[in-house]
Amino acid sequence: MDLVKLIELQDIDKKLIDLDNVKGDLPEKVQKLKNKLAINTDNLLKNKDELEKAQKAKRANESEIEEFYEKLLKCQEKSYSVKTNREYDAITVEIETIENQIDEDEKKKSDLSHQVESYEKEVPELEKQVADLENELTVKQAELKLKMSQTEAEEIRLKKEREEISNQIDKKLLSNYDRIRNGTNGIALSEVTNHTCSECFATIPAQTALEVRMMDKLILCELCGRILVSQSKQKGSQV
Repeated sequence: MDLVKLIELQDIDKKLIDLDNVKGDLPEKVQKLKNKLAINTDNLLKNKDELEKAQKAKRANESEIEEFYEKLLKCQEKSYSVKTNREYDAITVEIETIENQIDEDEKKKSDLSHQVESYEKEVPELEKQVADLENELTVKQAELKLKMSQTEAEEIRLKKEREEISNQIDKKLLSNYDRIRNGTNGIALSEVTNHTCSECFATIPAQTALEVRMMDKLILCELCGRILVSQSKQKGSQV
């Protein structure tokens, strides 16, 4: 078994975790800001589009009202020159129809005016939110870039060393190690110290502890599921 190599690998992974901790929660903050900025930007674009549509509809509505008023005026003027009751009744119906259309358009104009006012208020607010988020994101990205520059060289060196050691480990064993590591906050191995798992503090039976000291097969902690290794091997000494 390549358990000793796994110990070397975990030492590197612990150092990589320490380097990653230097960044703190900045990566998460940057990503959250990006997501929030994307949502707000999308909302801004939609509101601008809706504002433009509402303004266009309002202009068309106002133009239509003007046309109806012109028609109404002509009909009213025409009503003065009618000569028969039939003509009078016809012009009266036409005037009532136009007046009803004007009433409907005036109500529509009121609704459109409210829409325009609402969007005209929301758009500047969203523009400010987007600008504030962009500024905050710029600051956080600069902070993260600085943190990454401080650890970049060491991180590259450790990742290269990790790759070299990984290539020396049985693929199935490495796969088990990575699977366990991904589910246990990056720590896949645990020392057995005084018959105790050093990670979850579960009691390890004497026979199991003896088998762990042999370092010749994969033994998992029954409680936390980590790979158990010998304390003496962790320190690089011989059993």
